[in-house]
Amino acid sequence: MRSSKPVNAQKVIIIHVLNGLAVGGIENLCLQLLQHSPAYVQNILVNIAPERLEMLPLFKQVSNLVIVDHHYHTNQRVKFVWSLVKVLIKFQPQAILIYPFGVHVFVGLAARLAQVPSIAATIQNSLPDQPSMQRKWKTIVVISRLLGIPIHPCSHAVEQSLEGLVKLPRGSFPIGNGCDVTAIAKQSHLSRQKRPTTSFQIIGMVARLNSIKDHQTLIQAFAAVNSKFPHTQLWLVGDGEEKQRLQNLTHELNLQKSVIFWGNRSDIPELLGQMDIYAFSTTVNEGFGIALAEAMAASLPVVASDIPACREVLGNGEAGLLIPARDSTALAQALAKLVADAEARTHWGKRAYEYAIANHNIEQCAETWYQLLLNNNA
Repeated sequence: MRSSKPVNAQKVIIIHVLNGLAVGGIENLCLQLLQHSPAYVQNILVNIAPERLEMLPLFKQVSNLVIVDHHYHTNQRVKFVWSLVKVLIKFQPQAILIYPFGVHVFVGLAARLAQVPSIAATIQNSLPDQPSMQRKWKTIVVISRLLGIPIHPCSHAVEQSLEGLVKLPRGSFPIGNGCDVTAIAKQSHLSRQKRPTTSFQIIGMVARLNSIKDHQTLIQAFAAVNSKFPHTQLWLVGDGEEKQRLQNLTHELNLQKSVIFWGNRSDIPELLGQMDIYAFSTTVNEGFGIALAEAMAASLPVVASDIPACREVLGNGEAGLLIPARDSTALAQALAKLVADAEARTHWGKRAYEYAIANHNIEQCAETWYQLLLNNNA
């Protein structure tokens, strides 16, 4: 057990299971749910990949959270299940929420054997394109159905991507992600007030540098914008396996002085406050885009790929501009118009914030999750 905080047995115990504490959307969702937990709940976080600890300091700040390390190895799944059964029997939770899709069937099996009353899992990405992965996902969902583990997609877009493949378990329905809109708005506003008036115009994107996103199209679009508006910069916040390839692309386009790779950061609201425009270039495999909602909370005008998840988060274009995916020319045109028009930036920033307040607030998201976990005794 990593945390020294005692378990309060007088409270309702809920266990959250994460596959590591790396920097990412699903880890941030878990963190915010823990931060907005009902007072009568004792949360326990089981980290099944203890070697990933980038966000540990943030989780340790959560009041009354107990963190337990429990290694998961793909070649020792039987051992993992039985040892986890012992952990669950020890804590006797009312509910368990499993964040990593796929691994959730082994955690869920342990929860069934330990007779945990309420079990739920979430899925954060749409169905992959590769047939081999689709077959794997179908098997996972079928096993989930046999175990009676509801799977809650993070968006209707994710749910719809799965509908043609396999029927989800009974009790499954989408639960949209949320962010702390009020806190992000305040922090980004304070950061914006401190920003130098002579600075560059900043276009930014916060996301993992992986194949689900489409940073390449954004960089290509920015090249056209930067040639017309030299006093612009592109900030890419996040890290991942695509970083080197994307850095090579910026060199090929002679953008190395104008494209800033920030890596993983813990001060996202402050960075959003330094931006003028938020671009979210991604693929159809996008599940929700919590970073998109955070940019909306920061009152940034948004330009995003016209794919199902972004349409959902932006209210079909009510709260931001939707541009055909992988179309660098259309993206460049939309970004250039916003760079040149301060009134348009203010207009779209206000619409984004208002939509985020009404639809993407973490308070609503957390209430839905905790009500589900505490009332689901399937």
